[in-house]
Amino acid sequence: MSKIEIDRPVLDDHPRKARLEDFGPGKGARPEDGKPGWIDMDVRWLVTRDSVGSQQSVFGVTYFPPGARHEVHRHENAEEIEYLIQGHGVARVGDADVAMGPGDAVYVARNEYHGFRNTSDTETAVMAWCYAGAASLAEAGYVTEEEDSRAGA
Repeated sequence: MSKIEIDRPVLDDHPRKARLEDFGPGKGARPEDGKPGWIDMDVRWLVTRDSVGSQQSVFGVTYFPPGARHEVHRHENAEEIEYLIQGHGVARVGDADVAMGPGDAVYVARNEYHGFRNTSDTETAVMAWCYAGAASLAEAGYVTEEEDSRAGA
């Protein structure tokens, strides 16, 4: 069994390491720009194909100030896990609305409708999330429930 060596140099930087502070508002690419249904969200895309060379995964953190929400949508090519770190809200998972608080996680199957809204008037909700099966939002696909409705799906 291999172990982490403590008698060799420990790197502060590495091409596959991402720091949350490096992906704040106005820093780096913002794949959410222009996306319908992204209401007052602050999305940080830490692990993607572009940021660290991921091949099948995306990991990020989203800040939802009071009143913020991510409208119902689906990803044709990725499943998703959402984990609430702080705050409270309601997650849509398929046809159900699910109450969420700190420490709660939901799994969203590929192509299943989902979304989230912060239900607090005072507290920011903080969510960590990841996709599996795609290394970017473009690869995951992004279709809102409203777009499907207009198309007659």
